Amino acid sequence: MNKTTGIIIFFVLISSVLNAQDKEPFVPEHLFGFTAGINMTSIFHEENLTYTDKNGNLIVKDKLIQRYSGGISYKYISSKNVGILLELTYNQKGGYNEFMFDLNGNVTDSTLFNHELDYLEFSFLTDIRMGKKHGKINLYVGPHISYLLKDKIIFMENTYGHEYADKADYNIAGGINGGIGYSYNFNKGELELRFIFNQDFTNIFKEKTVNNFSFNENQTLSFTVSYYYKTIKK
Repeated sequence: MNKTTGIIIFFVLISSVLNAQDKEPFVPEHLFGFTAGINMTSIFHEENLTYTDKNGNLIVKDKLIQRYSGGISYKYISSKNVGILLELTYNQKGGYNEFMFDLNGNVTDSTLFNHELDYLEFSFLTDIRMGKKHGKINLYVGPHISYLLKDKIIFMENTYGHEYADKADYNIAGGINGGIGYSYNFNKGELELRFIFNQDFTNIFKEKTVNNFSFNENQTLSFTVSYYYKTIKK
């Protein structure tokens, strides 16, 4: 059993226990709103990058890059403690990577670059809700799929005349989200602060387009603020 399967089973078990304890009648809720926040982004590799130039000087100090996200959200709360969250966002990701091969496949010295990638992303998350009537803790887990809208490569050191790839090899990415939030419910809406870890399971580049690494995947920590309006009750 892999970690992803274990996490999903854990959330399902929590949901089952909470529903078993729920004896009060509940009216399902539909909420529509918007979300915006800050992303701390990086690119996951199985080995460390070279963050120094050819003279041994440090090129960058902070390995995380600050970017942003924003979009629309929909929640369906099917019971007192369980719901789903659907989000469509403009999600800025990326991070540092390094070239070890030029466009002709020739081996070069490592050349550090910052890769900015902007995606249109759809997330489908289970929402496990715990708490009193107004204030609730929300636990989230679920998949996402992204389409690359644009990307930009910014070299952090001299390329010495070498020509390198200027865009990602793959436009489609998929992965999983997991995190926690705190929401406060009003009569007609809900305000939420949320912390989400977003891990892609697909590479940005083909192996040996840029280096020898098998993995070059987006990894993002997001802090968002969301507001929802209760549009329907049945």
